[in-house]
Amino acid sequence: MTSVEPGRARLDERIVGAGTDSRFALLLLLIVAAGGYLLVPVVSALHPGDYRGCQLAAGADLHTGDTVAGATRLVGQALAFLPCVARHAPSPPLWQILAGPAVVVAVAAVATISLPLWKQRRGRCVRLSLVHGGAEVAARVEELAAGRVARMPELFMAPAAGGVNASVFGTNGRPRMLLTGGLVACRVKDPRTFDAVVLHELGHIANRDLTITHATIALWRTFLVLVVTPFLLWWSGLGVFGVVAGGNPALTAVSLRYLAVPVVIAVVVYLARADVLRSRELYADLTASRWGAPLEHVWAERASAGDRHPRRRANALLDQVRTHPRWEIRRAALDDPAPLFAVSPLPMFLSGSAAALMNYHLMGHISPHVTLLSDWLGQALAAVPAAVVAAATTTALWRSTVRAATLGRPAPLGVRAGLWLGLGLIAGSVISGQSTGYLWLPGRWWVLGLVAAVAVAFTCWTCQCARLAVTAWPGPSPRGPLALCLIAGWLILSAWCAWWNYYGAMYATGFWYDPAGLRWVVVNWFPGTGDVRPDTTAVMAPVIGVLRYAAYQPLTPVAAVAAWVTPFVLWAAGTVGRGPGRSWQRSRGDTGSDDAAADGAASRAWAAPALRQVTAPALLGAAIGAAGVAGVQAWLHTLHAAPAQRGGLYAFSYAIWSLAAIVAGAFAAALVAAASARFRLPSALIAAGIGALLGLGAATALISVDGCVEPLSVLNDTCSWRPAWRQLEGGNTFGLVAHITLLMAPVTAVAATALAALFRPVRRAVLGKNAAPARARSTCSPAGRRRGGAVLAAVGVPGVALATAAVLTVGDAEAQLMTKARSVTVEAQTAFRRVAGLPVLPVSREVRRRQVRAWYRLGGRYLLDHAIGTGRSMARLLREAGHGNRLEVTAGLMAGMRPLCRNMANVASWEPVYFEIPDPAAQTFWHRFGLAVQSAGPECVRAAEREDAVAFRISVAKIMIAAVMAVDASDRIKAIVDDPSDPVFRGVPVAPPQPRL
Repeated sequence: MTSVEPGRARLDERIVGAGTDSRFALLLLLIVAAGGYLLVPVVSALHPGDYRGCQLAAGADLHTGDTVAGATRLVGQALAFLPCVARHAPSPPLWQILAGPAVVVAVAAVATISLPLWKQRRGRCVRLSLVHGGAEVAARVEELAAGRVARMPELFMAPAAGGVNASVFGTNGRPRMLLTGGLVACRVKDPRTFDAVVLHELGHIANRDLTITHATIALWRTFLVLVVTPFLLWWSGLGVFGVVAGGNPALTAVSLRYLAVPVVIAVVVYLARADVLRSRELYADLTASRWGAPLEHVWAERASAGDRHPRRRANALLDQVRTHPRWEIRRAALDDPAPLFAVSPLPMFLSGSAAALMNYHLMGHISPHVTLLSDWLGQALAAVPAAVVAAATTTALWRSTVRAATLGRPAPLGVRAGLWLGLGLIAGSVISGQSTGYLWLPGRWWVLGLVAAVAVAFTCWTCQCARLAVTAWPGPSPRGPLALCLIAGWLILSAWCAWWNYYGAMYATGFWYDPAGLRWVVVNWFPGTGDVRPDTTAVMAPVIGVLRYAAYQPLTPVAAVAAWVTPFVLWAAGTVGRGPGRSWQRSRGDTGSDDAAADGAASRAWAAPALRQVTAPALLGAAIGAAGVAGVQAWLHTLHAAPAQRGGLYAFSYAIWSLAAIVAGAFAAALVAAASARFRLPSALIAAGIGALLGLGAATALISVDGCVEPLSVLNDTCSWRPAWRQLEGGNTFGLVAHITLLMAPVTAVAATALAALFRPVRRAVLGKNAAPARARSTCSPAGRRRGGAVLAAVGVPGVALATAAVLTVGDAEAQLMTKARSVTVEAQTAFRRVAGLPVLPVSREVRRRQVRAWYRLGGRYLLDHAIGTGRSMARLLREAGHGNRLEVTAGLMAGMRPLCRNMANVASWEPVYFEIPDPAAQTFWHRFGLAVQSAGPECVRAAEREDAVAFRISVAKIMIAAVMAVDASDRIKAIVDDPSDPVFRGVPVAPPQPRL
């Protein structure tokens, strides 16, 4: 075995954790989530219903391929669709949905317990103590295990196995070791081989990787048997049935996708499992090597024997599917355990794809009971995959960064790792159908580029935080800053996953808001009247529409603050200590002047600049933001709006352009800070975060004293303290400004960092290669001066920022805890239709007939029959009260008409909450009926109660005209169905389900 070079610093492979636990957790959760989600269709088949009928009645046909327009029609008519599904296609009970993953886990637990018993079954192996000479072998194993493992394993022997091998199985609490007959036979003639093999297996026990390894194997096999096989059989049968029945291409594509998903999951799980098991072997080798195991003696013979099979070494692809690394890799890892610290593309890609699939599958558990979903429940579901992918990614990047710092090498940037992580996230989203509408390609493929950008930003942020910790953290261990980075990274990814589930994937499928509807929302946001020139609603509408939904996710305020507070704390903590603790960067036993020199060189190369590098740009950005808000006030003051015209768009523009000024200041601060040659992203984040926070404070103060400075007066003419959140309370406008300010701080910082990185090659080309780099200044004060100020900054600034985020989060809690069933109102549905529209799908004549028939069958006939019948009853009373061509309005007539007017008004009240008729012409008649009767019906009732003959005549005339519209709608429907013998026209009509108002 090649010895370690004396001049090279050596890093303990156990530093910062191995990261295998987080990858195991990712696999386990993926299998559990997929197991539950893939069984939902099978469970739903046990509860047959008329779900397709509710879709058709809503005017949607998700089998036509236009899933975006179909989904928009369902959401835009949720007041009718959700009760329709609840009555005609009830979802399986929640316990049945959750029973899927519960059964998978339970069976896997039984299999985990049974696997060791199966491996030690009679006929395969015997206890070593029952074998002749087994006592001597056991004594040697006990001698090797003494002081190295906490528990001596039970020893077994496989007499028929001739290989010189051993294996461990069982659990961490009860380990067992199986020795082959060939290994026992070589104990005397080749004791070095025996010791090396046994110490390697003892290394597995010392590393405590038995339980989780066998649990994963058991869960994997359970997943194949209980989930994948039934699912494939189910969807294969549906696919064959669809082909035989002449199904359309869209349905075939959906079926093929459902068949592909479990196959892809199986591949992802297998590759990730193989990667973890390979690293497990390397860790056991290094543990045995520290104990003095002569591994090179064994591997030299086996590697030379493997030379007869050059194809095995040449085919690098096989390395990704093997559960044991090749001997050459294992031997090289003892000299330099670089593979254990490398951020390889495949694990990053697998982490991303597994997280995306798990994220979607967890949401799929609640999809049959979507009415129970709330923003916080969706956030909690998104937090699970975010936690495991943050743990796996952060651990890998930190290990790589710590190793680079120890060896004095350039710090890893994280760009390559982020690209592979982003590609994995994209692949998982596309494969699951989340971003494609269950078809093959997304409607807006460029939206997926945002996924890659976020992944790159996250990995770069993680690497920079690790670099700051290595450089400035004064503690003896990296566990503290690693935990801080893990929590912050989890918050960031949780907020991102929640937004992607709700809106990001929806944009990728092709959904977008109607521009006219967005402008309507902006114009009517703030109550009251007022205007502003020039008209900026076309600019504000799309930007505010997107940012609003991103900023109001439950964890967005805290995550946005954590993105810059985390590097700030790590950076500021270095100013109060005496520099980084190098003791945790070196393996025990690696000492000497050469290592000290290497560490000194690394310290100089990795030194962080003074914290003023970011605080000075932050103050500049805050000043720009405050000046911008004052400029907005001066501009609006020149409009000289009257007191009655200071609401509406006037007040809303005041808030939004003040927000733009704050964001511009934060962006300027980030640009200045990112101009530094090193620590670009942390510098930009901290400068933008502090600048935005101070800018928001300055804007709050200026708005609160609005009216005290006459040239800057906007909303008031007198001087008084009026809190900004009270002045801009309408529509929660000030809350919108605060939310978007916190969100835009890290967004502008990332954009500024990207611009600075792109500008760097241009600067080099202009100034030449001899451009002097910025000189780094130590973060530590030699005499400990300004230590109190550093402590105050490290505690005070994050405290204020987190308190602001907490106030915003608590203020939104009530709305975000509300379930979808409670949040769907007539007003909310009307607003959605204005913003998103309610498209009419271009479908064939047969599909249109089915849609109209479903509308008529599930409640439309009931409403039309009541409207027409009531209209006929009213016409009969009017004829009886008429004398020639003159209607004599009497008290008796009004008393008889009053309940009929009330009945007609009740029927018309269903028009805004029941499905629109899928046929545009019939819907026009039905909508006119609803509008007319909704106003004329109550007028008729009031006129009859007051015995107002004039008002009664007018209202009754409107109702009778509207009744003709109902007849026209009914005739149009009958013409579309075009089959008088159709059962839909016979029997008692079905009343529409009562909407949940």
